[in-house]
Amino acid sequence: MPNLIPSWLSLPLLVLLYRPLSRLLPGMDKDAYVRRTVAAGNRFYARRFRKVPYSRRLLFLPYCLRAQGCPTEIDPREGLTCPSHCLLPCPLRRLQALALELGYQRAFIVVSGRLHREEGVLRSRNFLVGQIERYQPQGVVGCLCTRDLREKYLKPETIAYSGTLGREGVTVIPQVCLLENSNCRQSAVNLRKLEEMIRSQD
Repeated sequence: MPNLIPSWLSLPLLVLLYRPLSRLLPGMDKDAYVRRTVAAGNRFYARRFRKVPYSRRLLFLPYCLRAQGCPTEIDPREGLTCPSHCLLPCPLRRLQALALELGYQRAFIVVSGRLHREEGVLRSRNFLVGQIERYQPQGVVGCLCTRDLREKYLKPETIAYSGTLGREGVTVIPQVCLLENSNCRQSAVNLRKLEEMIRSQD
């Protein structure tokens, strides 16, 4: 769908048509479709997101960006926590520090509940919604893979003019930075783009 179509129209159409098209066209490039949908959503919400003060924002980062040999510990309530003695070069620690220095309410590293169910970890969607209910932010920056987004969030009932996740009883203005792949370990992201998104403000 070309970008000439305004985002207020292309976003709901892309979300509404995703599941019917994926059933009708089993060979459809779902990754490309999700990336186009996220681009439309980011354009649609960008102006309102920039008006949200840092103090009313949360940042959610995926655990799959952690460095190899990462000594982080899992806290079912707080997500992945970085020990103070860790000296590994790590984008997660740097991104968390950036958000907190700007004044974000919190910056979480989200753990996969599917992979760590035995440790009492919530499914990532439940963790995210729970933290939003806990802190009541106005805006959220999320970083995740296309597979997670299409399986957990790409539903018409979660998208509205006022924000996303409305069906859960909470509404937030989102900006989403997609990972470069859907690897559950050693994934990658455009760090410059993500940092710009975190800093974004009028």
